[in-house]
Amino acid sequence: MTCSVPLKSPTRTSRGFTLLEVLVSLTIMGLITGVAFAGFSVAIQSWERGSRKIAELDRRFALERLLQRQIGLAYPGGFRGTERQLEFTSSYSLANGPGYPVRVKYESDGNDFLYSEIPIEQYVPGSDAEEKQIFAGLAPTGFHYLQTMPNGVAAWTQETEGLPMAARVELGGDILVVPMVNRQ
Repeated sequence: MTCSVPLKSPTRTSRGFTLLEVLVSLTIMGLITGVAFAGFSVAIQSWERGSRKIAELDRRFALERLLQRQIGLAYPGGFRGTERQLEFTSSYSLANGPGYPVRVKYESDGNDFLYSEIPIEQYVPGSDAEEKQIFAGLAPTGFHYLQTMPNGVAAWTQETEGLPMAARVELGGDILVVPMVNRQ
């Protein structure tokens, strides 16, 4: 004999989620969100480290470019240098660019690099009227000068009183050699 009445299951007939199902799904979503934000935090920190490194390299490149321009365009008169200090007149100004003669002084002071320039028309020998700027953490470890020795051989020296053939700046383990343009 067959029955034409459909059988009903003894389970509940409401069409919603139980509290337990909602709690499990919220916990899973919370875990996924936590992992995503942790990864996002790592990515942000990595981005910031990369940005700092790029900024540091930009500063160093700008300093190297300034050194090349100013030292390379140094005038023959009044060029004096030691291993820790360099003073000369150049036709390149940091503030005003090329074609503006200034008296320039570089000094290595431990970890810092001191820079000063004064327009040549305001320069008074022995005065400290220059405006100084500090390049923190970019101090050269030394200046050296390519000179022609009395025997006619070119050699690097630690001091000079006059325009050398080239100047060598040791900057953070790297060596920057700048040939002099205004040699006679």
